Amino acid sequence: MSVSYAIFEAEFKSSIRRNVESIKKRFAATMLIVLLGMIFSFACIRIVKFVIDNPELFPEGSNEGYGTILVIFFALFTLRSAGATYRKIIKSKTMDMHLVQPIRARQIMNGMLLSIVVPSLFLSASLLLIFVTGNYVTNTNIFLPQDFLILFLIFSILSPLCGFMFSIIGSLHPFSRKFKFLITLSPFLIILMFIANGSHAAPDTAIVISSATLLVLMIYFYNMDQIFIEALESHKTNSSSHKHPFRILQFKWLEPVFGVRVSSICSKEVTSSIRERDVLSSAFSTFSIAALLIFWWYKVGLPTEPVGDLPPKLYYPGMLAISMYLGALLQCTMLGSTILGVEGKRLWIMKSNPVESVLIMKGKAVALLMMALPGLLAIWLPICILAQFPLKVTLFFGECLIILILCNTGLGIWSGSAFANFDESDRGNPDILVQFMLMGNSALFSSVLLILPATVMLWNHSMGLFAGLIFAVVSYGILVAGIRASASAYRSIFIDSYGS
Repeated sequence: MSVSYAIFEAEFKSSIRRNVESIKKRFAATMLIVLLGMIFSFACIRIVKFVIDNPELFPEGSNEGYGTILVIFFALFTLRSAGATYRKIIKSKTMDMHLVQPIRARQIMNGMLLSIVVPSLFLSASLLLIFVTGNYVTNTNIFLPQDFLILFLIFSILSPLCGFMFSIIGSLHPFSRKFKFLITLSPFLIILMFIANGSHAAPDTAIVISSATLLVLMIYFYNMDQIFIEALESHKTNSSSHKHPFRILQFKWLEPVFGVRVSSICSKEVTSSIRERDVLSSAFSTFSIAALLIFWWYKVGLPTEPVGDLPPKLYYPGMLAISMYLGALLQCTMLGSTILGVEGKRLWIMKSNPVESVLIMKGKAVALLMMALPGLLAIWLPICILAQFPLKVTLFFGECLIILILCNTGLGIWSGSAFANFDESDRGNPDILVQFMLMGNSALFSSVLLILPATVMLWNHSMGLFAGLIFAVVSYGILVAGIRASASAYRSIFIDSYGS
């Protein structure tokens, strides 16, 4: 146990050191985010209190109790723990140092699990503390039953444990081997989500079942040390850079349009980016927006009365426009802002290649477009079909999609070079204040480029389509300008910027 604790202590202290250094470098921005987060949390507490006090206005949401909160908490923290496990264990090079030591794999696994569970518990306790503080400050007096606190503690342990185990098993190869273990563990995850969702109705039963599941998973975890070693070896073998990507990810079909070099850079960017946490998170968020739109349609349908000042026929077009903008912001602007910083010290390899900077940035821009398209198409097409938009309206929203993708990619690719951050602990993300600036500029560009053709569209559909086409060309100009500006900034980056 002392070995496991030593590994945990080293990982925990290293994590604290990185966080402290990050806060020191961006103290003002961090305090601003904390303040905004507290205000947002207090506002959410007021909303919850309003829902509790007015059940007749929310007949479905108000009857679900705290089970909904628990299942959302469990799902989010499981995903977070799975990502942390992948970064700190599967992808980390420090695991090689642990494995060459004369210690058992189970001891390493226990120590690394503690390094995932303990920070998760701290974060859970912080959320609970924020709620208690907000409950007092806002004078909402929301009562927390003892059953909820017990279940909250159990699921605070279950979520990092499940995330750890699923991340380890998810790294196994071949797929048949991975599938065998996933089919064994998936029922536990499904049961836990059902139990969490209905825990307010039968809290005693939920406590017993979740505690029993925790015990079973701990026994399973204790005996998966060989799976742990196999997962690490499988990841090394199957994630090597020399392996050829899938044929569709080679993007040879883009060569007639962009050329061989741009297509190759695009392929390299996509195949390497799909393993990054930020890319996966953005894609997951975009597809979640698409799923939420579809769910909202089946749950609410088409409103029969005006929603505020908004006529019923503009209800879903408005939601669709906002959703497409959020998807473009996540997939194009925010990911584009990390496009160079995420390279880190590897950037010197790229700069040493005899490839023009414009071609490099063009390849990265095309990669952003390719990664953004699936999620944004999932937002655009389903709701247009379900809400039975007229053909011209559907085509107009397709033009809006092109406008948003092009202008946000141009903004993202420019910011990724102009504000490149090569700090590995930040994973290429720029400063918080820069991110706020990008969000504001993205909202400004997107609103200007969408509102004008949308106004024409309300007057005449045919003219609206023509106006949308014109602004799509304008957005393409923004993309070209962004690529050229980013290429200029890329040429000004020297080795002292990222080699220290």
